Amino acid sequence: MAEFARSSAGRAWLFEKLARSGAIQAPRTFDSPWLRGIATAISLTFVTLYWYFAGWGYFTPESFIALFLGFTFVLIFLCYGASSRSPSGRLTFIDALLILGAIGATYHYTFYFPVRFVDRFGEPEWHDIIAGGVLVVVALEAGRRVIGGFLPGLCVVLISYALFGPYFPGMFRHPGISLWDVIGWLYSSEAMYGSITRVFASFVFLFVVLGTTLEQSGGRNLFIDVPLSLLGWLKGGPAKVAVVASALFGMISGAAAANVVSTGTLTIPLMKRAGFPPHVAAAFEATASTIGITMPPLMGAAIFIMADFTGIPYLEIVKVSVIPALLFVVSLLMIADAYARRHDIKGLPRSEFGDPWALMKIYWPFLIPIGLVVGLLVAGRSPDAAVFYALPSVVIVSMLYKQTRMPVRTWIGIFDLGVRRSLTIGGIAGCLGIIVGIVIKTGLAIKLSHIVIDYSMGYLLVAVLLTALATFFLGMGVSSVTADYILLSVLIAPALIQLGAPIMAAHLLIIWYTQTSNLTPPVCTVAFAGAAIADAHPWRTGFLAFRFGLFIYLLPLAFLFGGLVDFSDPVLLSRTTVAVFIAAYAFSGALIGYRAGMLATWQRVVLLVASCALFYPSWTAIGIGTALTAIVIGYQLLVARPVAATVRHAARE
Repeated sequence: MAEFARSSAGRAWLFEKLARSGAIQAPRTFDSPWLRGIATAISLTFVTLYWYFAGWGYFTPESFIALFLGFTFVLIFLCYGASSRSPSGRLTFIDALLILGAIGATYHYTFYFPVRFVDRFGEPEWHDIIAGGVLVVVALEAGRRVIGGFLPGLCVVLISYALFGPYFPGMFRHPGISLWDVIGWLYSSEAMYGSITRVFASFVFLFVVLGTTLEQSGGRNLFIDVPLSLLGWLKGGPAKVAVVASALFGMISGAAAANVVSTGTLTIPLMKRAGFPPHVAAAFEATASTIGITMPPLMGAAIFIMADFTGIPYLEIVKVSVIPALLFVVSLLMIADAYARRHDIKGLPRSEFGDPWALMKIYWPFLIPIGLVVGLLVAGRSPDAAVFYALPSVVIVSMLYKQTRMPVRTWIGIFDLGVRRSLTIGGIAGCLGIIVGIVIKTGLAIKLSHIVIDYSMGYLLVAVLLTALATFFLGMGVSSVTADYILLSVLIAPALIQLGAPIMAAHLLIIWYTQTSNLTPPVCTVAFAGAAIADAHPWRTGFLAFRFGLFIYLLPLAFLFGGLVDFSDPVLLSRTTVAVFIAAYAFSGALIGYRAGMLATWQRVVLLVASCALFYPSWTAIGIGTALTAIVIGYQLLVARPVAATVRHAARE
């Protein structure tokens, strides 16, 4: 299965299954050689140009941002049809029209708009409005093709809100903005050509390509085969391998969907072999794959946006994210262990796996690019400079070893794949720019922040609960952590900060909560992808994956109330880390119903109360939570287990 999944035929089969399940919008198959060649040539030009920009700088800020959107939109209309009924081997008239529109708007903004901007005192002219209107339509359609209709639909609603402000009731009423001014605002550095697109172009794009090259050139073998040889033979071993492999792979991908497709093609069949039901295997892999978004050093696109929004250095965010990410990995390992013990699921024969040290000798050089990124960041270099050096280092490392050496044609395919993976992120940059631009222009962010503060009655914990509800319902429509984070960071983060949350903690809490968008039905892309691989029911998988990932809602409470992301107080940090570890142990028992043995309902309730108490920032609460956990486990060891053994012995006699 693993060899098949890594082949071109296997990838085509998987894409077809994912498209049928609704997990992804299927890209074109490119039956036409000339169309495939054009798309590949554009992809290679795209990645080469922006790799050059990362090392030697760009011509003008306008050209840097506009070309990114232009390349992205052209590739989207080449690679993605308008619907499942669109021809896969040729372009339609609408595709060609949208491509011309993207090229025209890009050319205008790159070469004409900034030159005339000063002369007209910042006021848009008629040709700016035409180009801006075309770009709005192109951005909405590009977003619809790569992520679905919810986000572009939200853009249309917000544009309508800007136009018809006088007709809205109460505090949402505003004077209204003319269509001319709305388009002029959106076609500027305050919206579609603003900070979001700049961050995507500067950092996110090349990091996605870097993760893809590491994965395809041999890094995937390091991050899957080594954990498999170390853990695959343990009780419930394949599920534990899924957790560890997804965490390691998340270090280089930062994308949950890529994670589940890359690791799940191997771990899900192994879990099914060991005895996990298909929907359980898919749910474990889907939940584990969400780790990549918050796993240092690369992490997800939202981290780069957070660094830009808050002004906190990227390296500082990476540093404080290490402990929470590891604690989440531990919590999933505990859940996997409890499930395997409850259902008596053993590991696979140890003889099936290779020697971990032999595998490390082959694949350890693929840690060099990751170490290079970390080293350059620590040395004070920017993320784009780090990826500038790390990207060619992957090629060099791969060429040094016979097992990983590949011809030029294969490398072209890998870079092409990396660019196409970035389209699902870059494709929503225009929509996100529209949303942020309208929210700022109309003052909607301030109004919604006041609503959150009013409904929370001034209590930070209530505001956190409202944030959790917002991420849950938003995740039902937008399965994109980056999009959800940008929306909530603009609308809710100011309220959390005003109520006393530190800036770092408030934004990280939102990022962690938005991870559930990958697991929240009806639009749970990652869970549906896992279900497609496992031949499991998508909805059943989605609900179970959401249940396995519930600790995501508890752990960020330690950011706000326990100082888990504050390194200035080592004693507080150590206390909170230990408390969260115990809470993860108690929560896994409450969730699965098994720890040292089968848990009665009252014991599960006690463990749930204990896990919640452990997040309260006081020695008393932590002591109570620890004591309750110890009482339940002690009862299991001293009373319940001996009684169960006596009953089994009597039954045998």
